[in-house]
Amino acid sequence: MPIYKDEGDAIEGEVITCQARKYEKMVVKGSGAHRAIRIKLSGRGRTSAYCVIDKPLKWVK
Repeated sequence: MPIYKDEGDAIEGEVITCQARKYEKMVVKGSGAHRAIRIKLSGRGRTSAYCVIDKPLKWVK
């Protein structure tokens, strides 16, 4: 399984599980009640923030 470590790398999935020591919530612009929340995860020292895709996107043919 690849691990992306460079700035700007991204993962995408239907359900993503994250682990971190610290987090911050930010509201992202959206239409009407469909606002999204962006969460910034931070690690400390030897512990880094880590995310895993638990449920991948389903592609419709």
